[in-house]
Amino acid sequence: MKKIAKNFTAICLSCMLVLSCVPISAQEEKTPTYAEIIESTAQNISVFGRYDSLFEDDLYVKVLEELIGDDHALYEKAMRTMVESVDENSAYYTKEEAKALMEDLGEEIVGIGVNILSDNGNLIVSSPIPDSPAERAGIKSGDIIIGADNIDLRDVEFETAVNYIRGQEGTTVKIKVLRSGFSDPIVFSVVRETVVAPATDLEILEEEGKKVAKISIYSFTENVAKEFEEIMKEVDEKGIKNIVIDLRNNGGGYLDQAVLIADMFLEDGQMITTEDHKMDVLDKVYVATGKKTDYNIAVLTNGMSASASEVLTAALKENGAARVIGEKTYGKGTVQSLRALSDGAMIKFTVAYYLTPLGSNIHKMGIMPDVQVKNSSKPVDMSKYDFFKLNKVYKVGDKGEEVRQAKEMLELLGLFVGEINDVYDENLKIAVNNFQQAKKLFPYGVLDITTQMNLYDTVRTAEVENDDQLAAALRGF
Repeated sequence: MKKIAKNFTAICLSCMLVLSCVPISAQEEKTPTYAEIIESTAQNISVFGRYDSLFEDDLYVKVLEELIGDDHALYEKAMRTMVESVDENSAYYTKEEAKALMEDLGEEIVGIGVNILSDNGNLIVSSPIPDSPAERAGIKSGDIIIGADNIDLRDVEFETAVNYIRGQEGTTVKIKVLRSGFSDPIVFSVVRETVVAPATDLEILEEEGKKVAKISIYSFTENVAKEFEEIMKEVDEKGIKNIVIDLRNNGGGYLDQAVLIADMFLEDGQMITTEDHKMDVLDKVYVATGKKTDYNIAVLTNGMSASASEVLTAALKENGAARVIGEKTYGKGTVQSLRALSDGAMIKFTVAYYLTPLGSNIHKMGIMPDVQVKNSSKPVDMSKYDFFKLNKVYKVGDKGEEVRQAKEMLELLGLFVGEINDVYDENLKIAVNNFQQAKKLFPYGVLDITTQMNLYDTVRTAEVENDDQLAAALRGF
């Protein structure tokens, strides 16, 4: 019996060796990566190792414990790699970054004051926050941020790029942007400060004797639904039934806030949205609980209306509560969850798709408007501008009609932000400096003869945008 057992053991060992050799011979055509070799080794040990405590996942944990140990930098790198491998919307935040993130999702942040979308490695300004340092400096929606100080931000991971733009209050950062109509980058010097971000804005318009309430939602911050509700009280007090909800350049925010706003206009029982998780038991359905209203609603969208903006748009559109006018939305149809870690850091990762009321997944597809309208542009009316006399150089403290004209021209180009008058002030100096940099002129903020000639020629070939989307919405009431 001992001989038989010995031979049986030898046969089994031989079989195991043959089984172990199969993957190696199959991989001879392609050199395996270290990760593939580690995975293969862990699988072999967990399957054929004698001890009951040998599990593949445990082996990986032992490797991590040994390699990372107390090396905090290596630990952070491992965490970033793991979380950010999920998709472009998943991220790891250090303790400090987590604090900044929560400030961003609130209504008060320290920075330059821009809402940014990441698109194929580009940092696109969806909108500057009203009265923020960025807006006052002249940064506009659609600008592509490519640099902060001397750091090139092209193809830099989103969260890392944002950290370069942020900084301590009172410090200055040079933001380099690409702008349509300018062949060269424009550099803005922006002083970081505490920015209070208004989530909404109300404007009362009149179209053919009808009053229209235009409500802009800039971002779905944690209290935007409450703000929106207060605006609706004012609208109701004025007896206004025609409403434009402007979601253009709104990159999203909290999903629950979009749900709450949608609920204000839908009938009890109507579907708002569904969270579609990997496990059905986690799916969550959001259903309206209010009473259907008798408002006439138009929703304005464009290619930078994303995430929570799309939740609200789809809810109103597919339930017949609003017409959607403008351009196809961005197409971010995923839900992220924020989880706090024991060391104060946080992770954000995609946990679900959200589906429209009719069950559509719009991720990377976007929402088509009911009425497609693209804003047009037209040449600048140069009849109101005189050609510079080219007989005087202007600097801070100087006055004159040509100073006023320079301000108007630079404002039209999106470079001057401030009071239009005939005084050469610091705001004009900054705008002239930025224009000179963009045109590869000597950047010293003085409106010299060469700059005057370049400014006039630039405005002469520029075009101004018409808000055809808003006009189409107003015509529908």
